[in-house]
Amino acid sequence: MREYYYLVSSLPMLEFGMKIPFPYSSFISRCEEQLEGPDLALIKRASISAPEHCDERSGVLQQWNFFDMCLRNELTRYRSGKLSKDVSRYTRGEGFLDPFTSSFARWAVKEEAPLETELAIDRMRWLKIEEFKKGHYFDIDYLTAYALELQILERWQRINSANGMEVLEGLVGQKT
Repeated sequence: MREYYYLVSSLPMLEFGMKIPFPYSSFISRCEEQLEGPDLALIKRASISAPEHCDERSGVLQQWNFFDMCLRNELTRYRSGKLSKDVSRYTRGEGFLDPFTSSFARWAVKEEAPLETELAIDRMRWLKIEEFKKGHYFDIDYLTAYALELQILERWQRINSANGMEVLEGLVGQKT
């Protein structure tokens, strides 16, 4: 596995809730300068949007896609029940029930404050990404986790902008 000391060491550390240090597009530009072929394609596939599938060669991206799909399925399951909709129309992949994710999703769907709910969901996602990147320091998996975290920060920058509630309503509407 290739290591990317120069690229990783030039990146500022990210913390949940911080102001984004640079746009995600700038990160992709940096990666385009220093990564090639499959590694660059992998970084470009790393997304906080709903995953299409979980079959990835990167351990971090595979773990992320699986976790995010399960979280979205659990949120969908509770939202569908609340709205009396057929859950099977909105879920992806095979059913996997994680007790922690399930109870978290149940709580999130019952919450009345959409901003606080989205913040809690993204904080949970952030913590999972941090868990996935343990043991990865200068490799493509670290860069993949960094890409995901940067997208979360950029998402919150848009939400916290002047028209944040409109952005939030649009983002929440895309989830199911």
